Amino acid sequence: MALYEYRCAGCGTTFEKRMPMKDVLQFLPCPSCGQQAQKLMGTFVVVGRAEPGEEDKPPPWERGEEDDFDFDEDGNGHSHTHDHGHSHSHTHDHVH
Repeated sequence: MALYEYRCAGCGTTFEKRMPMKDVLQFLPCPSCGQQAQKLMGTFVVVGRAEPGEEDKPPPWERGEEDDFDFDEDGNGHSHTHDHGHSHSHTHDHVH
């Protein structure tokens, strides 16, 4: 479960709603005026706890491991690892 924050465009009320991450909604009715309130970006709190014995690990790059990721959303470059033991980095020059 996660706790999400919403703000009503009509009356400015900010409120929180707890729901499973898979069921999160971008808009909810405002509890004050009934107009549509929008979920605020990047604001949620995970509610619950880890299983006993589960430890927090540092991110892969802090453990000396490589991570599969795209660092450029528009496709101008990417870096990834393959299961054959080495990595590739590609960059492309584009005129914008």
